[in-house]
Amino acid sequence: MIPLESTRQSTFQLSLSTRAGLVLALIFPIFTVVPLFYPGYFQTHSGLIPVWNVLDLRANWGNWSWLPHIAIQFDPLRSDGLLPYYLAALWPVQPVAAVKTVLGLSWLLGSAGLFLWLKSWLGNYGAVAAALVYTYLPHQIATVYVRGAWGEALFWGLLPWAMLGTTFLVTSPRLIILPVAAFCWLALGLTQLGLTLWAAVFILLLLLVIHPRRSFLPILSAMLGTGAAIIMYMFVSPGPITTPINFADHFLYPFQLFSAQWGYGSSRPGWADGFSLQLGLAAVGLTIISVALWQQHWTATPQTGRQDRRLIFFLGAAIILILLQLGVTAFIWQIPILPGEYLLSSTLTYPWQLLGLTGLCLAILAGAAFWLDERLAQPPLFGAVVVLVLLSSYAYLSPQFIQVDEYIDGPEAQLGNAQLALVDHNLAVSINDNTAGLQLGETSIPLKVYGSPQANDLLLLTVTWQPLQPFDQDLKVFIHLVDVNSNVLAQYDGYPQTGAYPTSRWTPGEMIEDTYPIPFPAEAPPGPYRVYLGLYDEATLTRLPVPTDPEGRVILNVE
Repeated sequence: MIPLESTRQSTFQLSLSTRAGLVLALIFPIFTVVPLFYPGYFQTHSGLIPVWNVLDLRANWGNWSWLPHIAIQFDPLRSDGLLPYYLAALWPVQPVAAVKTVLGLSWLLGSAGLFLWLKSWLGNYGAVAAALVYTYLPHQIATVYVRGAWGEALFWGLLPWAMLGTTFLVTSPRLIILPVAAFCWLALGLTQLGLTLWAAVFILLLLLVIHPRRSFLPILSAMLGTGAAIIMYMFVSPGPITTPINFADHFLYPFQLFSAQWGYGSSRPGWADGFSLQLGLAAVGLTIISVALWQQHWTATPQTGRQDRRLIFFLGAAIILILLQLGVTAFIWQIPILPGEYLLSSTLTYPWQLLGLTGLCLAILAGAAFWLDERLAQPPLFGAVVVLVLLSSYAYLSPQFIQVDEYIDGPEAQLGNAQLALVDHNLAVSINDNTAGLQLGETSIPLKVYGSPQANDLLLLTVTWQPLQPFDQDLKVFIHLVDVNSNVLAQYDGYPQTGAYPTSRWTPGEMIEDTYPIPFPAEAPPGPYRVYLGLYDEATLTRLPVPTDPEGRVILNVE
């Protein structure tokens, strides 16, 4: 911390060396990393977007203006930045394994970095406890295994290192450290730029509260690194875009911060959110203990100033950050900078993304309990705290998985404003008997095996959808079988899975397989034939846009 000298080292704290503490900080995240070794990939809100774009980057190394564009509209402020894509693309393994490696590295970096940042203030035990709480924050787990926001996950892993670099410029204000600290902030900016701006303001306020006379070089490092990231994005991207998500619809209700609800759904307006937005049992519980101990310490030794100011800052910052996520502060987010653009809300997609910074403050306050009361550093009590933290979040480490081997190459089509991906499709012909060498029980044969469709055949179009954003309305699927002159020969209109699973219930990231029948006409002209596929709102007849077709159609060849 700033400064990081501790005056409350106990015999128990001294019994845990810095090396041992660092080893513990690298071991404790094991339960968060283990799911990364499961086969397949996670069913997250981002779907296969990271994998598809890593593959695309590997195929376009010579393009220095490359931006992630497959099934996504890149926003330099709100989107996952370029750094995680380049790290994964450089790693010589399959793209799924490369993405998982970046996620695992994020967990380890965050835990180790927070320990090294805090150890000389909170002591080794306190720093390990803070790192443990930080690693197992529900928001951190949900960012990886529910949202799949891998750039944001890497941001939380790199943030303690940026803080550590800034700290060195306070304790050792030498110009040689300046470029190192600035590089840390550059890495942050290239990972998640919007959150980096919040982190820069956070460290600026911390420095002004704790050490205003030594804050010039640390603030300069944050400004240089963040500014360099902004300049780089100005050269390769068009600037912030309008997000389809209404920011004001996603302010939290106070009870959500303490709810034990854990879900895999997307964040939706209203109180019945399908996404978990809790602060975390361990983080809140240990923070309450720290506040109680700090009150006793303040009463006993009121002359301590600088150390207590640090606690006051992190407690105050946590409270302010929580308030900024509630509807009572909506007016602050609506301060305009340009017509139709707002200063704060333009940096984030959701206000509750500040749960990460809130969790950082709570993790530091949780570790401060070991600095305030050395008895907590005794092995039995410390072990009990470790078990408490692990048990409070262990149930959340059960991601949903999908098999992705056949879907890795990229989507066949994108629909809407990066809202839906057509991952795969297959055409077959329905049969009713055991012919053509089919096994008993099979009811269709792939068109590639069957050959050209014949009169009165029943074609079966099987598609795999992957929603990338939630749908507010129930859309209908349309299918047109057309000849070479685009004359409609047959068509199908219906709701997905015959109405059993409407689009308003689709969860971003899941794989949805559906089959649609297309009767082949008796008097069809000679081929070739094509299939037009899309979705539309039955009430308005408005089709979901398709970027490659002005009429909102995905065009499939019938072979």
